[in-house]
Amino acid sequence: MNSKHIFTGLIGLLTCLSLTAAPLPVAETDYKATRVIQSEAGQFSQTLYHSKGKERVEMDMEGMQMVLIQRPDKQLAWQLMPMMKMYSQISLSKGQEMSGQPPEDVQIELVGEESLDGQPTNKYKLLMKDKSGGGFIWFNQQNIPVKMDFVSVEGKSKQRISMTLKDIETGTQDPDLFELPSGYNKMPGMPGF
Repeated sequence: MNSKHIFTGLIGLLTCLSLTAAPLPVAETDYKATRVIQSEAGQFSQTLYHSKGKERVEMDMEGMQMVLIQRPDKQLAWQLMPMMKMYSQISLSKGQEMSGQPPEDVQIELVGEESLDGQPTNKYKLLMKDKSGGGFIWFNQQNIPVKMDFVSVEGKSKQRISMTLKDIETGTQDPDLFELPSGYNKMPGMPGF
């Protein structure tokens, strides 16, 4: 599985978790962090911005910068290609459908409190009802998801993905980070990822 597929799967999972009606905490503070993702394909980092449910993720994929902006308030997401000044747009529900992981298919259970790097967290167990995956997610005292460890099952193969947030800086984020930049053109024939 290449890094783009891993990224797409992780974003699909995180989108599902952020939209589910299950009892997961929601960050009430704005923040910026480095998200480190580890899988069989290797390790890569992203810069994550979060503000009032909106998220922006910036990453380099095979030498090309990509940006994903998720806007639950508008029920859409934009994938930006800054080098080409182009974007694609999809609805959040279409993104869930494409990832094959609708939110109602996730069972979530609070396991309890656990210390991570000396900081108190609440640990939750996640299980896809169709048995296609499961794992754990940890939230700090500000309800920021600081760690996730997830195993995805497809046929007889398993793919483990872990995500850790580092260098978390809380504080107001620039609202323009979560808007479609001016001067970008829609990618022709690209409905989204």
